[in-house]
Amino acid sequence: MSAAHNTVERTSGEAERSANRVAPAPLLELVDGPDFHRVDVSALVIESVKLLEAKKRIRGNQVKLELPGEAVLARTGQRRTRQVLLLLLAHAADCAGEGEVRLTLAPPDDFGDEPPRFQVVTPDARLSERELRSVFLSPMLVGATHRRLARARELVESVGGSLTAERGAEAGLTVTVELPAPGMASW
Repeated sequence: MSAAHNTVERTSGEAERSANRVAPAPLLELVDGPDFHRVDVSALVIESVKLLEAKKRIRGNQVKLELPGEAVLARTGQRRTRQVLLLLLAHAADCAGEGEVRLTLAPPDDFGDEPPRFQVVTPDARLSERELRSVFLSPMLVGATHRRLARARELVESVGGSLTAERGAEAGLTVTVELPAPGMASW
């Protein structure tokens, strides 16, 4: 990787007056890669619901949160996890009509066998089998309503997690997201 220069030559009319003078430029920060670290998913859930309510995106829907008392850590990026939560909650609000949306968050177990996961349940959603399968296509190939689910699936898979979607016998949709575990807590 080449080193960045700390100076920038002036190119405006000012450069003519001060020939061969250089001004210091701000130092550039080195970016190593994605921001994967331990993220508190329960705090992101609360933040995402508040943001959607403030933007009036959850129209008349009641969002029930089932969160554990302690922080739920996952090894993921904060921005991507927030995007996934916003996409899933917005999709649930669109599909729920005037019904409720439930979000359940489960922490990882101490031995690393079970990763942290959350479920977004929309009891009144009505999806056909074809619409459910479209979640696993590219977001560009999916209709506007279910594009949020396909994009959320892509984001979850990009951080090493998994997203599954199941429909109920007559109605309802359950979207389960498993995030990478932060590591074994008992060791």
